Amino acid sequence: MQSRMYKTDADIRKSQINTLKVFNANVNEVSEGQEYQIAFDSGCNKLILNVLLGSEFPKEKPKLKISPVVIHPWVNAEGEITSAPGLLNFTVHSDLGRVVQAITREFERNPPPLIGHDNKKMSPCNSVLDGEHSRTSPSFPTLPVIKSFSPPSHTPITSQFPQLNHLSIEELQFLKENADRQQEFIEEMQCINNQQRVLDECIAQIEELAESNLSKQQQLEDLRFGIDSRIEEVTKLAFENERLLGIYQDLSDKYSPRNIQDQLRIAASQAELEGEKIAENFLKGEMDVDRFVNQYISTRKLCQMRKTKEEKLGHQLDSLEKAGF
Repeated sequence: MQSRMYKTDADIRKSQINTLKVFNANVNEVSEGQEYQIAFDSGCNKLILNVLLGSEFPKEKPKLKISPVVIHPWVNAEGEITSAPGLLNFTVHSDLGRVVQAITREFERNPPPLIGHDNKKMSPCNSVLDGEHSRTSPSFPTLPVIKSFSPPSHTPITSQFPQLNHLSIEELQFLKENADRQQEFIEEMQCINNQQRVLDECIAQIEELAESNLSKQQQLEDLRFGIDSRIEEVTKLAFENERLLGIYQDLSDKYSPRNIQDQLRIAASQAELEGEKIAENFLKGEMDVDRFVNQYISTRKLCQMRKTKEEKLGHQLDSLEKAGF
């Protein structure tokens, strides 16, 4: 998978929109790359989640609005979702599809009550109870919702447990006093069943991922061995490179123009000293005239040639240095 650091902003935006379609069903494109709608069921109500993407998305958070407006701690009075955990922590590295999926699942598992056109709180299910249930079920007053409504910190009991609306007073009392009945009631709840199903799916996915990881263990070991071998090879090459670099540096210093000039100067001095020794030996009578002449002339010629080369090389180097080379 290509890393995000090598993608353009347009690629990242397109990838985020793709996650919206991957993790959510019924995604309707209203405006390409800018607005999308997701329809889903929440209890007996049909809700629509509007996903609005600004020009700076995903560097800025998406704007999510639920229609019709519901009463929920995540939703403000205008229906905009502001407090969902995934939305609060949204960054360019988040997955838009997963954030939206978490919100729709919350509303599916815990259907929130609606705010009607007359600004009255309405039940998440609009079904009408029959006469007997109306007589035996406890009634709850509906309170007006003011325009600056702030979502309550706790959803009403009947919104969390709509099954209680269908129980008589005696059944409610029995449920209150009997722990086994409470456990049975909880296990029959749709939200608990949904959570258990999601948990089972997560466990299955984790097991599948673990098996996949184990199946790749040998491949990982082979790659690790290959990397270790290459590291060892690179280390050897590095040492060899340092050795050759040292040899190169020595040869570079040895055959540098200035060093050659110095060596010519030293060699010329040595030839001059050799000529003086020949002259001294001749004066002492240790050699005849012909031998002296031949050796002395040869030595002086060598000395003069070396001096000439040293002087010419020095002039050339001085000229190059003045020219900036």
